[in-house]
Amino acid sequence: MKNKIIGIFVCMLMIVTMAIPTSAMNKEYTPNKNPQSLGVDVPIWEIGDSWTYNMEIYTAASPNVTDDMVFEASGEITFEVVDDTDDTYKLTGTAKRMTGTIDIPGNIDMRITRLSSYSSDFELQKTDLAIINHEFTNKGIVLLTLGPIPLPIPIQMQSSRYTEFNPPLNMITFPLNDGDFGTIEDVTVTESGVTSMFWGLIPIVQVDIHDWPINEREYTVTFESISVPAGTFDVYTVETENTWGDEGIDWLYSYYAEEVGNVAKLSVNMDYEEEVTYYNLELELVSTTYEP
Repeated sequence: MKNKIIGIFVCMLMIVTMAIPTSAMNKEYTPNKNPQSLGVDVPIWEIGDSWTYNMEIYTAASPNVTDDMVFEASGEITFEVVDDTDDTYKLTGTAKRMTGTIDIPGNIDMRITRLSSYSSDFELQKTDLAIINHEFTNKGIVLLTLGPIPLPIPIQMQSSRYTEFNPPLNMITFPLNDGDFGTIEDVTVTESGVTSMFWGLIPIVQVDIHDWPINEREYTVTFESISVPAGTFDVYTVETENTWGDEGIDWLYSYYAEEVGNVAKLSVNMDYEEEVTYYNLELELVSTTYEP
């Protein structure tokens, strides 16, 4: 049970890393482009450009949500360009005002407190915003409630994870045109990380994963108008759908707005068996300092 508790934290906090423009899975793709249309191309970012999103997360430890762990949280995350040297961008993401609960079978519950810090750093290629690597760190206090005991028990927890993508993970199929479609090839992910309690004195989970593939998937692009807290935008919606295993399926919708040089909205959903959702992520743009 202890490992499952930590596992859900690792899962949730890795989800925070998906706030970079998202829609597809690799720079190696076979597009169907209109040769008479130039389309919307890659934006040019500058140091200090930033994007703030409202974020909502739902995830379960397994598809069996009736008797397994369920995590729900919401908050705000801001990504800022901190380096544009040579051929890459470096972005630092900071989450704040995170609140949420973890419902664990057996009358064991945990509550996230605001005494927590979250950072999510990326290195991206300038040519296509493909992710080269990502580093995530969180530290904070959670409140543990055991059965009928009314007094929450504070516990310090921290996690870190480093991820590399080979080839770099392309999240938008630039240039964008209404009606585009194609196939996005596999990418290999290498990860390492650790989760511990009480300022690293009690290690709990060590992560060392190599050659984890993100499978080939199809993508389509449509042009539409959407409204988010930051306003109403014309966007290119890139949709991908992936079937995994015997019964699982996930959908990824990325709403790229040329006006803000990033996604105005992101929606990720994973279902299992008879449309049982056990992971959902929603991001909506609140504000940006980007100027075209």
